[in-house]
Amino acid sequence: MPALSHGEAYKKTPEFAKSFADALPYYDVPTEFVVFKPLEQVLPTEKPEVVVFLGAPDQISALVVLANYNRHGGDNVISPFGAGCHSICIIPLNEGKSENPRGVIGLFDISARNKVDKDILSFSVPYNMFLEMEQNVEESFLMKDVWLKVKERN
Repeated sequence: MPALSHGEAYKKTPEFAKSFADALPYYDVPTEFVVFKPLEQVLPTEKPEVVVFLGAPDQISALVVLANYNRHGGDNVISPFGAGCHSICIIPLNEGKSENPRGVIGLFDISARNKVDKDILSFSVPYNMFLEMEQNVEESFLMKDVWLKVKERN
């Protein structure tokens, strides 16, 4: 990777880069492969660990609001610095270990931005948090006029 031969300049010093890398959660994946597939293709015998949404700002906004709908406070979603794979997989997997997991907005990685549409970000949640959010859809703002007007422009 040519960019790595001279550095990507995402961290000012090697020490800052090392402290970032040292703070990332580590996973020893016990399988040969990690599978990404649409939820409708998940078999009844399978349990996803993370659900990833790719969406435009209006859609991501709705997911952020829904993630906070049935919880105290307003910090139930984070947007940490990291590579695309950190925000889509590693950090949400780590959040899944928490008593109060948070959603993760991502795809801020400059190296990954040229791989997705300019108006797309990711929103990843541990599976149990996804189920919690899904249970709240029918009674939430998603059924109200304000959201329906926003939804129309998409």
